[in-house]
Amino acid sequence: MKLMRLSIRIPMGLTIADVIIGIVVFIKISFQTGALPITPFIVWIISCVILIGITIWSALGFKGINKRK
Repeated sequence: MKLMRLSIRIPMGLTIADVIIGIVVFIKISFQTGALPITPFIVWIISCVILIGITIWSALGFKGINKRK
């Protein structure tokens, strides 16, 4: 079984963890209080977008390096 490169696995793992933890936390907060805090939600969305961008950039950057060799 061929594994993904570490340069792709680390950002992808962080992205998945960030998304899952954020979803769980915001669902728990909304069930307890009934309201969703906007500022932490926006910060979470921004962090998810940044991590997704880093993951995609790592994947595409790695493919670009292989094509040059």
